[in-house]
Amino acid sequence: MMKSFDDVYNEAVDYSVEGVLPQGAPVGVARLSQALRAYNAIMGGGLGFAMEVIGREEFERALEGFRYLDLGRVANLLADLVESFGTAEYDEQKEVDLDQLINQGDIVLDAFRRKVSAFPSDFGF
Repeated sequence: MMKSFDDVYNEAVDYSVEGVLPQGAPVGVARLSQALRAYNAIMGGGLGFAMEVIGREEFERALEGFRYLDLGRVANLLADLVESFGTAEYDEQKEVDLDQLINQGDIVLDAFRRKVSAFPSDFGF
């Protein structure tokens, strides 16, 4: 049976929950899963919660995922926030900007649809 785009997206969601990818996962699935790991944690409990449950290495991989999905603005804001989290340099306005940006529809799903349409082989099609 041929996988659909929805099947691939749902697999990436499942992988993102544990933060573990199967060996040999296509690059697109890996990057999507990495972005979803951070995105879903932030959506589920805010950046503070995400910082508690996701390690810095995972955030670095998430940044790669967001950039791969052409969500550079999200990646840049998140990079700044993660870097300065818990310090005097932390810019709360950047967190507000990030929240507004990621709450504009389902930006990761939309970015996935654009990317898989342009580069289906990156997702195993």
